[in-house]
Amino acid sequence: MSKYNETILTAGGLDLATRAANGKTTFTITKATATADDLTSMSEADLQNLTALPNEIQTGSITNQTENIPNSKSVVGTEILFTNQGIDKGYLVNAVGLYAKEDGKDEEILYALNTAIEPEFMPDFADQVLLQFKITMYVIVGRTENVTVIIDPSGMASKDYVNTKITEIDVNDKIQDEDVIKKLQNKLVYTDNKSQGKNAITQVAEALGSAVYGFKTIDKDGKVTSILPDSDSLVTLPGEWNNNNTGGSTDPDHPAAGVDIYPGSLANGEITERYCLWQGNSDPTQITNVSFGQDVGSKMDKVGEGLTFLLHVQRTAINKGIKGEVTKIPFNYDPNNAVKDGYYTTTASVPSYIRAKSFEVDKEQVVTYNGIGENLTTIKNHQSPGVGFTFKADKTMDIRPIQGFDNDGAADGITGYTYDVIVEVIATYSTQMAVQQLPATINFFTGLGNGDIALSGVSNFYENTASGIEVTRDISAKVHDVDAYTVDFNGNFPAYADVPMTLYIPKEYLVIGYKYPIPTDKLPLINTEIGQPTGTKENNKTAFNPDTDSSTRIYLRGLKNAYIEILSGKVNFTFVLVTGSWIYNGNPRRWRNTEYSMLLNKVTPY
Repeated sequence: MSKYNETILTAGGLDLATRAANGKTTFTITKATATADDLTSMSEADLQNLTALPNEIQTGSITNQTENIPNSKSVVGTEILFTNQGIDKGYLVNAVGLYAKEDGKDEEILYALNTAIEPEFMPDFADQVLLQFKITMYVIVGRTENVTVIIDPSGMASKDYVNTKITEIDVNDKIQDEDVIKKLQNKLVYTDNKSQGKNAITQVAEALGSAVYGFKTIDKDGKVTSILPDSDSLVTLPGEWNNNNTGGSTDPDHPAAGVDIYPGSLANGEITERYCLWQGNSDPTQITNVSFGQDVGSKMDKVGEGLTFLLHVQRTAINKGIKGEVTKIPFNYDPNNAVKDGYYTTTASVPSYIRAKSFEVDKEQVVTYNGIGENLTTIKNHQSPGVGFTFKADKTMDIRPIQGFDNDGAADGITGYTYDVIVEVIATYSTQMAVQQLPATINFFTGLGNGDIALSGVSNFYENTASGIEVTRDISAKVHDVDAYTVDFNGNFPAYADVPMTLYIPKEYLVIGYKYPIPTDKLPLINTEIGQPTGTKENNKTAFNPDTDSSTRIYLRGLKNAYIEILSGKVNFTFVLVTGSWIYNGNPRRWRNTEYSMLLNKVTPY
């Protein structure tokens, strides 16, 4: 949800309001404009000195004026409406300006402006989907009787305007126009004369009350089918619409796999309110019992519409009966069961979604991930993998692995693969209407920072982030000499750490409270205090500057907080790399630890 700062009166606006307050002039509020320029770096004095909003993108419609401000005869509220009609390129509404013209003069001045805390995104109109953004700017005008606000007659009617017009209706007025009467009496819309001679509201209400309409359905190929009323004015629905479904999806393009349903499109923002309840990796060899991070209710009645599960496949190679390489393979959900190289294709919805009402205490709910899998052509035996979920009376959950396989069935030792479904995340979910997706050109964050990084323009549950977020770190880092003294400066982050500069977090993992792991293959994670080394090498790690004197060599120690935590409207980034070195400080030498705190410089959708 967008948020804006309080209105700032410009120097020109203040002068005009002062003279109007003293009865020396009158003026008119003429128009409102919007800009994508980020003005947050400007001081209040700089903003007050603006004479025009920089790089204006569009002009809004002034739809209403509000003067009934409690205890004030000097403040006017101006309702402004912006739509995306005619917008070729989406943008963030980072500021809105209000213009005024002094009576008797031709020049318009920037009277006041609002800057964004969390800007509204105005999408383009390419899909012909209309989006409206309304904002009310409250401004000091000196004396309200000395100010006129030009209302745009083509703008959309406000509630106050509609209420005013309703009060002007004479309910005792009768419809006299013969053409109107004929239209009301036409076919099913108005079929008798029982309200003729009554007032206009009664006639129209009874006409609409007797109206009977049919349905139009549009299938996935765009074919339109009309279902019209019968002679008794009732609509008969096709028999296939009543399929006695017992809990799965009713979407014919996304059939349910038992309790695993397809509630909507994650990509289009139809899945919302995802809170992380658990993260880890379920054990493929035995039942994993998980405790949830928040109360889910004794009947799974505190999780929104249900639970969603993020999963992957663990593939184990078998050669002549001997287990070999273990590989992580992502799922490819495709209702049409089309193979995708490097993925395990299934017709069951992934991520998996199970409605809350499907869970009963101590009753296992099994999801089988049927599908073409890796499309192996030499197999003889096949079994699809699956998972059993059991909600326990103590509000925990058992995850039971159901192994699948593809092999040649050889009697002297099979060759092929086994497949185990690994559960990574369990979260709540709810559904909503689709939302406009932001383009990759939008910046959620730019600058240098770590810790909590506020994201501007992102929706509360990341529904508008296209395919996910792209997080880019800076080459510099803050350095802290932990055991000696602390310094705070920007220096080049050690390239030898082999930490990626850019990280792509897919939308499915943008779950509130989830800690997305940063790939760190070459270094161990440090969860406790680092002990002192026993020599000039720590844990037998080679120094990254081995050609220097042993007293000045620096050794890689490990990592702390190797994750990005997803929070509502922000991410938390406290990733630290730890090095160690010998220093000569009298006798004896001692070990010094140095921490490099990584910095982010950009976050965008992708």
